Amino acid sequence: MNTTDTVKDIIQSRVDLVKDMQFRLELVHPGTKQRMTPAQREEFLLTAFSEIAKGMGIDRFMQTPAERMEQFAVMSVTKNHDTAGLLRSLVNSFMIAYACPETSDRAFAALTQIEGLRAEVADKKGQGKMTPHPMLAHAARTLQERVNAASGAKEGADLWATVMVGADRLYVKPKAGYQLKGLPEVFMGFPVERIAELAS
Repeated sequence: MNTTDTVKDIIQSRVDLVKDMQFRLELVHPGTKQRMTPAQREEFLLTAFSEIAKGMGIDRFMQTPAERMEQFAVMSVTKNHDTAGLLRSLVNSFMIAYACPETSDRAFAALTQIEGLRAEVADKKGQGKMTPHPMLAHAARTLQERVNAASGAKEGADLWATVMVGADRLYVKPKAGYQLKGLPEVFMGFPVERIAELAS
């Protein structure tokens, strides 16, 4: 079996994992405007997953949950964006900007803001403080307690700010109309980032 066949088999195996699942985002067939048949959906996923593998490389492709790639593919098609190009641009643009002394700090700040968006998505799914890093999870809970105490919020009341976890830092999202004051830049050894409220 040659390398091309191996890649095709890997892509097919990932498609097989999700082809019969239903997700929040779904595409309709461009010709019929109806929900795709199983065969049409499998054909779409094979094409989309091949593009994703080109954009991120086969090693990273194998490490990424198939469900996440499926929804990424559907959104990129819905938005009429280049599926593989988005991933290449993310990596290449960051590397170029980060490697330039004049833009290195801004590139890193942009990356942390993207991670902050990921934390917001997790928060909306009820996973805002979930992390395999126990010390980071402890820091998030402790900072949330301090934020609640500083705001005078009672248990069960709307919080004036929500603490969420990233890969290696904490994110604090204020409720609309509230100002964050006295928030530390580092808490229990972890950087703390302020992020704006997502538009609804």
